[in-house]
Amino acid sequence: MNSQQDSYKETMNLISVLVFIGLSEMVRIMLAHDIEERLGRKLTDWEWQYFLQESNRKAELESRQRIVSQWRQQIADRQNIHDFVWGGR
Repeated sequence: MNSQQDSYKETMNLISVLVFIGLSEMVRIMLAHDIEERLGRKLTDWEWQYFLQESNRKAELESRQRIVSQWRQQIADRQNIHDFVWGGR
């Protein structure tokens, strides 16, 4: 009975890996299409990894820029409140 459970778990793990590989390949096909058109060929695995790395770096930069923008807005709002309270405007 124990060996059947182990076999079942191994099979389920294998299926999960295969599904993940299939989904990641689908994502690659959808996202890499424009770049492949520019290059005139399929992306290599290394180029795909580089594409993902740069995409992540861009998303991180944009996120940080939004945070800094929010901080600046908060500072401006606080300055307006300060000026109102202390200046009586």
